[in-house]
Amino acid sequence: MKRSILFLVFPILSCVEEVDVLIASDAEMQEVLIVEAMLTDELKFHEITLSRLDTIMDLGVDSIFNPFVPVRDIERDLVPYEENAVVTIEDSNGTTYDFVEAEAGRYLSANQFAAQPGTGYRLHISANGDAFTSYEMRIEGSATLENVYAERTVSGTGEEGVGIFIDNQRVDGDTRNIRFTYDETYKIIAPRWVEREYLLTEYDPCALPEVIYNLERNPREEEARVCFRTEASNTVILNDTGLGANDNLERFMVRFISKENYIIANRYSIEIQQLTTSPEAFGFYEQLRNFSQNESVFSQVQPGLLEGNITSGNGSTVIGFFEVTSQSKQRFFFNFEDIFPGEPLPDYPIDCSLRSSPESHVSFCLPTTVGNVCPQSVIEQVDLDLITYVGRNDNVIGVCPGPDVYVSKPCGDCRVWGSNVVPEFWIEEGNE
Repeated sequence: MKRSILFLVFPILSCVEEVDVLIASDAEMQEVLIVEAMLTDELKFHEITLSRLDTIMDLGVDSIFNPFVPVRDIERDLVPYEENAVVTIEDSNGTTYDFVEAEAGRYLSANQFAAQPGTGYRLHISANGDAFTSYEMRIEGSATLENVYAERTVSGTGEEGVGIFIDNQRVDGDTRNIRFTYDETYKIIAPRWVEREYLLTEYDPCALPEVIYNLERNPREEEARVCFRTEASNTVILNDTGLGANDNLERFMVRFISKENYIIANRYSIEIQQLTTSPEAFGFYEQLRNFSQNESVFSQVQPGLLEGNITSGNGSTVIGFFEVTSQSKQRFFFNFEDIFPGEPLPDYPIDCSLRSSPESHVSFCLPTTVGNVCPQSVIEQVDLDLITYVGRNDNVIGVCPGPDVYVSKPCGDCRVWGSNVVPEFWIEEGNE
């Protein structure tokens, strides 16, 4: 039987982790159900995400910006989400909470509700002819986030940057098993933004004897200079400080950011979520973290070593954990100048040097082709949505200079990496 070792990329658990799992065959790979399910004591529409393990995905490669390839939505393109499942949560009092599919693989509770202390909850999933059920879980304890603050610090590897710390306060129950997640939002300012943009119409690259096109440089109609990007935490963050059940956390570092990281160049915000969870859930995430950080286990992890609390009626493989937890959240803002006053800002993440090339090209459908040493023409790159206009090529730059100078699209249009809609929670300096 063919056996495959692959890097399992979790689109779940509020993070992306690479975990090496040994699967018996490619066919069995496609049957593995991946479950993200967390119920908290916050009154809201709760969300459960289901997907299938289908193929080897290398986010490390796909996430690298390539100025000659259109940007992809990796998560939506590569993750095979599980559709048309029936999802419910049942509590120990006999109440059932139904979930509806909001989009492929994403299921939202039909009504808002909150987990209650002292009540047990069990997850039920019916998908692809199989039934999956979790163990009964309940809230173990609660603690509040008292303080979130940022300080200049040095990492364990000697890298200078900013540490984001928390202090918490126990409320009740057992608070030894605490996990942290976060969403960070940062401002992106396109360094080569100008007030005009390319508009390509009537483009026929195969027309003979010459290419047909209409290329305009029109005033922009949408905001493209300042954007905001929100990203979820991509590591498993656990309180493994050895505190007792009744102890409080002090100066616990949830996030370290290098001084050279562009995400703190303008203005940065982080919302930290503290989850007081069960020993079983803590153990699951501890295994997940260890698998992702310890290269020596890459050829050793067998099915069943990463055991969750969800079982299949037909014995199918399922990966994930149904977690019931008490949570506390707090948001914090800072500017680069607050931490590193008078010091140079981090560089923009990609090269934004001016480039130029001929505006057009020979027809793609000529009976004979002649080698071309010049970069792609302007109209080819505009058609692929790769570049943004900067201005006229007055200094005649480039090995094959054309009439314009341009840059890779993220350098002149922040919407490649973020949204031009200001988040509702966003607060600028001076308005805090």
